[in-house]
Amino acid sequence: MSNSSRSVRKAVRLALAACATTAAPLLVYAQAAAPATPPPVEEVVVTGSRLLQSPNDISVSPITSVSAVDIQQTGLVRTEDLLNNLPQLVAEQSSGVSISSVGVATLSLRGLGSQRTLVLINGRRMPPGGAGGVTGGQANAPDINQIPADLIERADVLTGGASAVYGADAVAGVVNFVLNTHYEGVKIDGNYSFNNHKNDNGAYLTYLQNFGAPIPPGTVNTGQNKDISIVAGSNFADGKGNATLYATYLKSNPSVGYQFDHAGCTLIGGSLPGSNIRCGGSGTSAHGQFLMLGLVGTSATTIVDNAVDPATGAFRQFNGIDLYNYGALSYFQRDAERYTAGGFLHYDFNDHASLYTETMFARNTSTAQYGPSGSFFNTVTIHCSDPLMTAAEHTTLCTGTNFAQNQALYGLTGDQITLYVARRSVESGGRQDNYASNAFRQVGGVKGAITSAWTYDAYGQVGITQFQDIEGDFLGNPQINNALNVVPGPGGAPTCESVISGADTTCVPWNVWVPGGVNATQLQYLTVPATFSATAKEYIADASVTGDLGKMGAQLPTATSGLNVNFGTEYRTERYDFSPDFVYLNGFQAGGAPSKAIAGGFHVWEAFTEARLPLVDDKPGAYRLSLEAGYRYSSYSLGFDTNTYKIGLNWAPIEDVRLRGGYNRAVRAPNLDELYEPAVVGAGGTADPCWGPINPATGFVGSNLTPAQCASTGVTAAQYGHISVNPAAQINTLVGGNTTLVPETADTYTYGVVFQPRAIPNLVASLDAYDIKIKKTIISLTSNTIINDCAVSNDPASCALIHRGPTGSLWLNTNNFVQATFLNIGNQSTKGIDLATRYRLDLGHGHRLGFNLAGTYAREFLTQPLPTAAAYDCKGYWGSTCNAPLPSWRHVLNTDWVTPWAGLDVTVRWRYIGSSSVDRSSPNPQLAALYYLSTAHIPAYNYVDLSLAIPFGNSVDFRLGINNIADKNPPLILNGALSDCPNTTCNDNSWAGTYDTLGRYVYGHVSVKF
Repeated sequence: MSNSSRSVRKAVRLALAACATTAAPLLVYAQAAAPATPPPVEEVVVTGSRLLQSPNDISVSPITSVSAVDIQQTGLVRTEDLLNNLPQLVAEQSSGVSISSVGVATLSLRGLGSQRTLVLINGRRMPPGGAGGVTGGQANAPDINQIPADLIERADVLTGGASAVYGADAVAGVVNFVLNTHYEGVKIDGNYSFNNHKNDNGAYLTYLQNFGAPIPPGTVNTGQNKDISIVAGSNFADGKGNATLYATYLKSNPSVGYQFDHAGCTLIGGSLPGSNIRCGGSGTSAHGQFLMLGLVGTSATTIVDNAVDPATGAFRQFNGIDLYNYGALSYFQRDAERYTAGGFLHYDFNDHASLYTETMFARNTSTAQYGPSGSFFNTVTIHCSDPLMTAAEHTTLCTGTNFAQNQALYGLTGDQITLYVARRSVESGGRQDNYASNAFRQVGGVKGAITSAWTYDAYGQVGITQFQDIEGDFLGNPQINNALNVVPGPGGAPTCESVISGADTTCVPWNVWVPGGVNATQLQYLTVPATFSATAKEYIADASVTGDLGKMGAQLPTATSGLNVNFGTEYRTERYDFSPDFVYLNGFQAGGAPSKAIAGGFHVWEAFTEARLPLVDDKPGAYRLSLEAGYRYSSYSLGFDTNTYKIGLNWAPIEDVRLRGGYNRAVRAPNLDELYEPAVVGAGGTADPCWGPINPATGFVGSNLTPAQCASTGVTAAQYGHISVNPAAQINTLVGGNTTLVPETADTYTYGVVFQPRAIPNLVASLDAYDIKIKKTIISLTSNTIINDCAVSNDPASCALIHRGPTGSLWLNTNNFVQATFLNIGNQSTKGIDLATRYRLDLGHGHRLGFNLAGTYAREFLTQPLPTAAAYDCKGYWGSTCNAPLPSWRHVLNTDWVTPWAGLDVTVRWRYIGSSSVDRSSPNPQLAALYYLSTAHIPAYNYVDLSLAIPFGNSVDFRLGINNIADKNPPLILNGALSDCPNTTCNDNSWAGTYDTLGRYVYGHVSVKF
């Protein structure tokens, strides 16, 4: 490692430690004895600025850092798991999401979404992850699975807008991964980890037993991870250059719902708040649910709701025991495999030209599994002459009043009837999404000195991600409809009508009418492949010059250093192509949603500048006082221009106390999904407030909406109290892009104080407030918001977005849906305070304690979805509208004990997640609704983690650890009529990514250096 490299690295450490810009544990710094007077070091560039600054200065914007040592102390091998432990981040896409997975891992700073969190690698924009075109996907959001954890030197999390420095998307802030690009030697790291859980909760086991679900083993070890990495680097040309290469491999085994007492079944409640908890699931039953509607008077009414008894074959009334437990097969941790490789090169030709390159490749594959495919209430017209029907089924469906009322409703003749058929294809196993991505990133640049006062940096970057999903074990809707429309063929044999007509001569009848009637030949016909491929491309050319004008005399007489400036320009182009196959395009895969092709892109040219001016140094009342500002102009090919800017002030009245504050105007341009995604209908909302029976105690349906309010949403008087509830707690939502979108704008304010008292050596504390206000929010309104706004305000614009079916349903047919395409319609804001403290205490005799606390207090999280509506506050809530929990307070406290005993290092970590409640319990009328009382409140959660590290000689380090020592069960979140568990990060009855859902995490790590 070159001397200059060592100086830069040391400067970074001193900058982070001395300035207290970090909030996460930085134990690697705490363990190094800090000299009383730091030696002179080179100026460095820190996250949030392009300017060089002294390590003794502090960043105007608060920065939280996670070091390589911090990463090792967690034992975690996936980058998203590492970052999600920080209190500033809220869970989004992660390895614990299955049914709503899009196959990537993303970061959501302050809970404002991955589309508003800019991710950098070594200070440069990380390319898009490519997971767009599908519900829940963000084409522009980077997939941080592409970053191997073993290569991270530190990760900086900057609060507040940074668009003036880095461009669009830095609304909530920035996450900058600083990688080890200048290594010397060889280092091999190996990790093995698994989850251990004791299935001993009596209540949970009783739920499973009462439902007849399999009982999991007493103790389960699952979700094993095997990770190995190698980093090798060497200086050459007498220290003028360095080449560093790396390769990593990670294999993660799946964890499945049925392995856990708290996830062995889908837990539901009834239609009333006091309903008992029980196992349930989907009305698309393993042995079938057959709904028959008929014209009764002038209304469409359910006249038959039967099931085929799995034991006797009787055609009887459908009841709760017939619900399908889809949660048992859902992955709690996705099966995954990752390969990464790359290299970094730099060579100093002379003082005026240093060449550098960064090459990174990552291949990620993962499998998400969830409940089997089947006929999800497909509307099928069949013949009563179907020889597969039993006599009892024929009598119920094809004779008398039922037959006549059904034909009258649908205008049928002959022996035809129309049914809603819900039948799981349990014989074919769980549905699977098999994701694969190949990501390539190449940076090439040159930098150096122009004069003693001016330097330059120019680089080009190419990022290409190819993404694919191959769906497995899905039935085809056209095949289902053909296979259920059966008539007598030659010799009276059951034959598809499509075979006789010649429309589909390969059709095989699907025998759902008797237990055990399905065979492999039927499944071979019914199962269809479905896939999509996507390519995201990003090209960047950037050049800037930085000048220390103090060397040219541009310096105030009251300051010891002069004006620092940066000027530059950047050109960026992005392209996204999403190509579904014929089945995926049309949504023919049963239990999947249609996704239309996307082909779009844009380019943007930008010019930027930044300046820092020291005002006063070493004066009474002003130990340090400096001002900084920045501006960026961006011109988009989409037809709009943006202006972003910042201004900040640092003031240290005395050496021990420093005050900082800043204002940023940030923007987020619409991403390619939001612009170009064609409109499609899929499962979206969690509950229709107008469905379900009338509560005799109130005279209203479960949500307490009146007949008049539901009438505004399209419910007739005859339908009120008679709309069927979807046991899977889903309604159809139409989503899609909008090419008329304009950028969001955000005003972000940060202000705080840093204490580093000389009277208490080794203590650093900072307290920083943040205030982020986003206008013209690009939003796809939730279907729940649209329905509630229509019902409460009778707003014509909202009511026009609701399209009910003949029974008032919003889920029985894809022609019935709530329209929620992207609009610039909302406002969003959040306020809070970050607390960071770090203290090192020398106990003598070789013992040393280090304490690091990172905490976040959320004061408010306001969303105003419609200009005509008031805002609602999700602080302290979770649920179908607020999504993942946003507690008032979260923190991580690390205590590190360095001992003299053979280098033993003991670390105890306390993770605290504050209490929160279901959003339906909020007094805000936009959120308030009936809710399940037994699970409405999540108490504060405390997790304790322990790790032990010890070196063997100078070349080997070994670490063992356990996270969640107490094996604390995650909180239960129910599905059902009053569902609180939306298909976002709620998976298998809990909030994946927020809580430890898999039990204890046990790990071992060994590092060998040569």
